[in-house]
Amino acid sequence: MKVYQAINKVQLALCREGISKSRKNQQQGYNFRGIDEVYNALSPLLAEHGLCILPRMIRREVQERQTKSGNAL
Repeated sequence: MKVYQAINKVQLALCREGISKSRKNQQQGYNFRGIDEVYNALSPLLAEHGLCILPRMIRREVQERQTKSGNAL
């Protein structure tokens, strides 16, 4: 199976199941999907269709800033 066909099968399965916004931001009061929910939904689908995600770093930039109290951020 070709990679794009496998990706399409994962997308199809994911759109049928969806990932609910089950977490709530208490300060601003909005619902959101946590990264754990995304991984838990994607992992079995990726494995079923023979896909894996391999992160690749293209660029890394580090900046040190100060908080209002003067601490390093």
